[in-house]
Amino acid sequence: MTFSIERNIRAERVRCGFTQRELALKLGLSPTGYNQKENGKRQFTLEEFILICKILGADPDSLIRKSD
Repeated sequence: MTFSIERNIRAERVRCGFTQRELALKLGLSPTGYNQKENGKRQFTLEEFILICKILGADPDSLIRKSD
């Protein structure tokens, strides 16, 4: 098992039907900046993480948990 918030965010984003670009714009990020964060090259800020949870209707614990 690995710890990957980014992987969990990606899976939830796809499940909710958002593209990276759509979610980036809702967060006030450039699509490139969002892509770097979702791919682990940069980190989401706490504020961005909270907003992602609200936009996706996701429980923060489900995005933080360990994944296979």
